[in-house]
Amino acid sequence: MRSFSFKVKTGDWRAAFRVGLSVAVPLVFVYCAEALHFAVYAAFGALTSLYGHSENARQRIETQAVAGVALLLTLTVAAAFSVAQGPQWVLFLLLAAVVVGAGTLGTLMGWVPRGEIFFILVLLVVAGIPLESGAFLPAVGVGAGAAGFAVLLTVLEGEGAIGARSLVRSVRERARAGLSRLDRLRHAVVILTAALAVVGAWGLALSFGMGHPFWAPIAASALMPALTPADAMRRATHMLSGTLGGVAIAALLFAQKPGTLALILMIALCQAVAELFLARNYAIALLFITPLAIGMSNLGRNLAWSPLLIDRLAEAALGAAVALGAIALGGWLLALLAGQRVEREA
Repeated sequence: MRSFSFKVKTGDWRAAFRVGLSVAVPLVFVYCAEALHFAVYAAFGALTSLYGHSENARQRIETQAVAGVALLLTLTVAAAFSVAQGPQWVLFLLLAAVVVGAGTLGTLMGWVPRGEIFFILVLLVVAGIPLESGAFLPAVGVGAGAAGFAVLLTVLEGEGAIGARSLVRSVRERARAGLSRLDRLRHAVVILTAALAVVGAWGLALSFGMGHPFWAPIAASALMPALTPADAMRRATHMLSGTLGGVAIAALLFAQKPGTLALILMIALCQAVAELFLARNYAIALLFITPLAIGMSNLGRNLAWSPLLIDRLAEAALGAAVALGAIALGGWLLALLAGQRVEREA
């Protein structure tokens, strides 16, 4: 985690504007088309714009192309699950697969933000929204359009498109380089521990009858990129303090039950400001990511705001507790494996 600096460069403001625009335009489009029931899919596709922070223009296009495809695949699978009304045990398997797949892909690509948090959000929220079979393709199409628009804005900001072949070649080379640097045994322990924590938090939230159980695995995921106890406690402190402040900001923003256009503006502003702080300070970024995620999860659904806010706090605490336990277990396994490695080399 990087130390925080208040210095914000001109390029950072430009990136924040691009990120805000990437979510505002698709949401305004579905609003004008009187298709608000597809707004959540547009918002989740637009999450593509948050990836590739602080990378140069070429790398950011690569990162967003891969992240956008991965987010769209997650959205498609979740929407298919919703249409099929699949059994809950299948969703547990899908959740574990998303953690392992997105976590491994992010590690190989070395992108920021780290972790699987947005992929988990997309999977669990979309899977929980009833969807008719006839709306499946439009929903996926809206998500794809929003993701593509986010990448297009990044391409335009970089002043030049990249050919498809060149892009594929660059992504392949970057993934190979990431694989060559990867400590596979350590990564297996880290990613499987993360999957255990996320699935465990989800299961506990369901068993406790929490109203919006997807917040617990999201909170657990936020703590899992590293397995060192000191880093875990620091991240837990940042996450809980940032979430508490973010819920307070969300309470102020949503107290007057904003209309659709006002909510879209709030989401766009939160996504833009989150971009400024995402790689600088996790706690401050969460002040804006929290209302962003809460607002996105309620787009076109008109759920009561108060239960959403209360559940966000309760489940953040649950997810953090589960994650800290999993981190202790994973850290012990890593220490054990390191000791065995030293013995073999001696």
